[in-house]
Amino acid sequence: MKPVHEKLPKDSFEPGRAYTVSMQGTSLYVAEVIKFHGGCWATVRVQQPLHEAYAAEYAPGTEFDIKVANYEFE
Repeated sequence: MKPVHEKLPKDSFEPGRAYTVSMQGTSLYVAEVIKFHGGCWATVRVQQPLHEAYAAEYAPGTEFDIKVANYEFE
């Protein structure tokens, strides 16, 4: 059985805009949304890590895809 999660509409994110990305209430990094076509996945580019412990994983300029339902955005 496939897991059920929220799929977001196409206008949920504005490409080129930066968001603070958090997981379970912990702010991880500030990232620019590169691509989002609606649904589950977005491509982001890290601008600034927000926790020293995660600085190596979220170095500025790093690009990757995230499953948006797993994160909170401000």
